[in-house]
Amino acid sequence: GTVNRNQLNRIRELGINRLSIGLQSCRDSELKLLGRIHDYEDFLECFWMARDVGFDNINVDIMSALPYQTMEAYRNTLEKVIKLNPEHISAYSLIVEDDTPLCQQVEEAEEKGIKILPDEDTEREMYYLTEKMLNDNGYIHYEISNFAKPQKECKHNIGYWKRVDY
Repeated sequence: GTVNRNQLNRIRELGINRLSIGLQSCRDSELKLLGRIHDYEDFLECFWMARDVGFDNINVDIMSALPYQTMEAYRNTLEKVIKLNPEHISAYSLIVEDDTPLCQQVEEAEEKGIKILPDEDTEREMYYLTEKMLNDNGYIHYEISNFAKPQKECKHNIGYWKRVDY
């Protein structure tokens, strides 16, 4: 939601060869609940602009266990991202941090007896679905939340697990 072609060109000129784009969800309603400034069309514009300026190593961040998210909605996000064929996908499960607007929304809903987050079983099934769909489409599950095409694993992420100085 904040990048333009000039910025992407400058980033490439600086020698940066891997770009990570925070999509989170293909559903605009879910993005709005998260307080994101972009919508799915903004993401697509950014993704294809990055490809057009020469990025051939793109990561897409997605999230599961979002408020009101169903298995079908999450599967739809996975399918759409897989069709884009990014080299890397980071698939995180939402963690609601204390003292955030989202935390307040969750607490207010719970006070009214409304559960807006998926239960643990659904969250686990979303994780298994992620693993299956991405593995079936050529992604290697090399780190808890990260999947990559062969030879496209993120060296930065691997470094954390090996305790390498970043």
